[in-house]
Amino acid sequence: MLRSVCQVLALAAATVCLQAANPPDFTGKWELDLNKSDFGDAPKPARMTIDCTVSGDEMRSVTTTYVQQDNSVNESVWYLDGKKHPTDKPVPGYSITHWQDGVLINERGSNDGAYKQLIRLSLSADRKTATETVQTKTPNGNNKEKLVWDRK
Repeated sequence: MLRSVCQVLALAAATVCLQAANPPDFTGKWELDLNKSDFGDAPKPARMTIDCTVSGDEMRSVTTTYVQQDNSVNESVWYLDGKKHPTDKPVPGYSITHWQDGVLINERGSNDGAYKQLIRLSLSADRKTATETVQTKTPNGNNKEKLVWDRK
């Protein structure tokens, strides 16, 4: 009996270690849960979707934002290698993306230092919900958002 309990505990520990070694995979189609999300001072969209692919150290996403007057599509690439990469979105500057304790962190800044953004993206244990916190600092003010995404 004790041996069986030890084997089960060892298997559980190995599973936890394996999950910790492999970062969450955000590949797939996602839709924003408007009722669970908080936009801070930013305007609330009518709908938002993301189509995300991960290949090696590169995560590509196509975000579609639906608003009453118009829809916008934004394509972006996050390099998951923890190195500084040049970017032109949302302003000319840099982007650094890295993993920390199973959370994907993206730091962006403008070349002149006036714009800074910190994004933290985590995945639920069942891999059906992603939570994204976005802290933005601009010359026009600061904003904090919490976006809750459902896998489709």
